[in-house]
Formats: sequence, C-alpha cells, structure tokens
Amino acid sequence: MSRIRKILLYSLGEKRYLRLLANSFQQLYKTGRLGVDYQDIYFLKNLIKPGDYCIDIGAHLGYFTMELGRLAGKSGHVYAVEPMSKFYHTLKGMVDQRNLTNITLYPYAMGGDSAFVEMGIPRVNNMKKFAYARVIRTSTFMEYVESEKVKNVDGDELFKDLPHVDFIKCDVEGLEASVLRSFRGTISENHPIILCELGDPSERKNLLDLLSPFSYRPFYLENKKLKALTVESEVHPVSHNHYFIPDSRVPSIAHLFS
Repeated sequence: MSRIRKILLYSLGEKRYLRLLANSFQQLYKTGRLGVDYQDIYFLKNLIKPGDYCIDIGAHLGYFTMELGRLAGKSGHVYAVEPMSKFYHTLKGMVDQRNLTNITLYPYAMGGDSAFVEMGIPRVNNMKKFAYARVIRTSTFMEYVESEKVKNVDGDELFKDLPHVDFIKCDVEGLEASVLRSFRGTISENHPIILCELGDPSERKNLLDLLSPFSYRPFYLENKKLKALTVESEVHPVSHNHYFIPDSRVPSIAHLFS
C-alpha cells in the first residue's frame, strides 16, 4: 500500500494527491465498509443530531468534519480547525465545491503558550507522512521535511459567540490536554461530549484531571457500545479514541452504554 501511495504522490503531485485521498475517503465511507479503524466516525450518528454545534480540532482532510456536517444539518454547524495549510486548503476546496454552508474552517493552532507555533510534516521510512503532522517541539526526534509557522489562538476566545457547543473532537498528536485547557470556559458552560485520540496512557490521566471537575468520565467504543474506562485500565481503544462524557449527557444516550 505504501508503494502505491508513493507512486500516486509522485505522479499526481501533492495537491492532487491530497484531493484524491479526501474525496476517495468520502466515497468509501458511504459504502459502510471501511472497518473497525473508522468505527468512531460511523458511531457519530448516535451522538450528533440536527441543530448541534460541533468543533473538529485537527480536522486534517475532513474525515470527521464532513460526517459531522451531514449529521448536524442546516440548522447546526461545524467549526473545523486545521493548522497545516495544505490540509486546510484541501478540505476547504471540498467544502466549497459541495457548497456546504454549515461548515466553517479555521487555519489555526490552539492551546500553545506563544502567538505562533511551528508545525511540521515528518519523513518516515523515506516517505513524507502527512498523517503525522504535528507541533515540531513535541517530537524533535523526527526528521521534518516541511514546516510552517501557524497562528495560535485560544479556544474560549475563538468560540465565545456560539449559542451552544454539543460535541468536540480533538486529535492533535499528544497536545489534547493543552488544547482543551483553552476551552475550560466552553466546557464548563456547555458540557459537550468530547472525543480525543490519546496515544499514551498518561494522556488519559491528563485529560481526566482536566475534565473531572466538570463531572466527566472516560469511555471507549467496542462492538458499537460505550464501555467505561479508568485511568489505570490497560485497554487500548481502537485508533486510541477516548470518549469523555459528562454526567449530564448520560441519560439521553443511556442506550449506548455497555
């Protein structure tokens, strides 16, 4: 597969290659046969309803963004945050082409301590890995073949005028706690369901320490049901995806728990 991707990348060029990836995923997703690695995107239909306001942090090529937009409908809205310009423009092209007026994109980084952060795309096994894009300072051991300076913003400030926030997805390669720390006001006021990709068990504890004052508990998805997690649990969820659900939301989705 990696050889095929390398051939496509060099024959099409980056812009057309990324556009192909984004559009191909949307077509394959519609078949319902992408498998367990994408179970969390298919599961969104159980959590998102028309009129919901959703935030997708680390939107990449829009795998979650597009489905969130479909489920939230015209009465809802999705705010997709993607700091890497090549992914941002790929997703924006797809949104514009389909005239999806309920999706708004932002080209920002979030949760850092400075006005700008340096983002990079590394090379792994002699191939540029678009999926591994991240803040360079968090993984200095990697060989970065491309970098860019990105404006950093505060979550509460960026989304302070939203009428409500119902769902937040955050996938930022180990900086989830840092990003969501900038959303404390939003979380306290709205108690959204939060989905995070957490690669290290310590990240689960960091998130729970941040969210437990707002009465959140962690879960993971297995066989289309949500199962409870603990900080000490040795369970490794598929795709490292963790659900943090506030007690106030549990009654409305009680049928989804195992």
